[in-house]
Amino acid sequence: MKILDDQKILNKYSKSRVADTISYLPEQIKESWDETNKIKFPKNYEKFQNIVVCGMGGSNLATELVRSVYSEDLKIPLILVRNYHLPKFVNNKSLVIVSSYSGNTEEVLNCFKEAKAVKAKMFCMAGGGKLLSLAKKNELPYYEINKKYNPGNQPRYGVGSQFGATLSVLDKLGLIKVKKQELQQSIEYLAVLDRAFNVDIDSGRNLAKNLAMEFKGHLPILVAADFLFANTHILNNQINESAKNLCQYYPIPELNHHLMEGLKLPTAVTSKIKFLFFNSNMYSERIAKRFEITEKVLKKQGIKFIDYYITGKSELLASLEILLLGSWVSYYLTILNEQNPTAIPYVDYFKKELDK
Repeated sequence: MKILDDQKILNKYSKSRVADTISYLPEQIKESWDETNKIKFPKNYEKFQNIVVCGMGGSNLATELVRSVYSEDLKIPLILVRNYHLPKFVNNKSLVIVSSYSGNTEEVLNCFKEAKAVKAKMFCMAGGGKLLSLAKKNELPYYEINKKYNPGNQPRYGVGSQFGATLSVLDKLGLIKVKKQELQQSIEYLAVLDRAFNVDIDSGRNLAKNLAMEFKGHLPILVAADFLFANTHILNNQINESAKNLCQYYPIPELNHHLMEGLKLPTAVTSKIKFLFFNSNMYSERIAKRFEITEKVLKKQGIKFIDYYITGKSELLASLEILLLGSWVSYYLTILNEQNPTAIPYVDYFKKELDK
């Protein structure tokens, strides 16, 4: 019996509730969208010059996903800040979204302070902590992340909650146009798709389990383009933190200008590399051709790869499909690597040392 079909092993890992969290992705999106839609924004929340989103780790992945999917719809810049300080151009005509799952991330709290100082329009997302208290104290619009749909309590698997909330905020403020029917259909499709990736489906019929087995003992290189590129960053984070497995991600066309020449040495590393291409029928003709030629280059160098091809009618749906699939792949790779999906000992150690 394969490890990922062994019920005793699966039961052992089920105690972390990570699998439950992954299956809650449709609920995360729907609940956060619905709740944020109820928020009444101040009348002066209009005529923005830019959007700046502050968040670290899993707390800024959702916005990156929104920016990837809706990049062509955005009429003003959307900047992601993963640091202590806001760009100097932020002012009272900026929309600053401050996001922290714990509500206590020090970089984010400093950005909150700077945004308040320049009188930027602000929106806060937090599961509690200081950020939520500051939002209430300053009477700012906010979304309190519903932890019911993240029983594993891992921000990297709670992307759906911040994704739905961010979508709703930008839609309500007229900064993007979300097609409500498309979003609803995507949520319904995720619920169906989740059943195909779930732990109860054996390896012979479960794509997520098969992909995880392909990556066992390898260095995954995740590749995508355009509206799917944020998905590679999300999966990279999940594999790093949950499976304790080194992983890298690259965009096409950028990798065509350097990475292909770097696959020769050192052989001890390149022999362990395995690429995963997130391909799509919605890519432009030139991007599609680049995928094809890149795979030819890998064949010439004897580099292993997997081409996952998505046929979809919607960039939103394709992106959410990869989000769900990737979450399950990272979870199953965690089991294969015999790691704890919720423990992050080195991140915790680092934070303790920083606080000294």
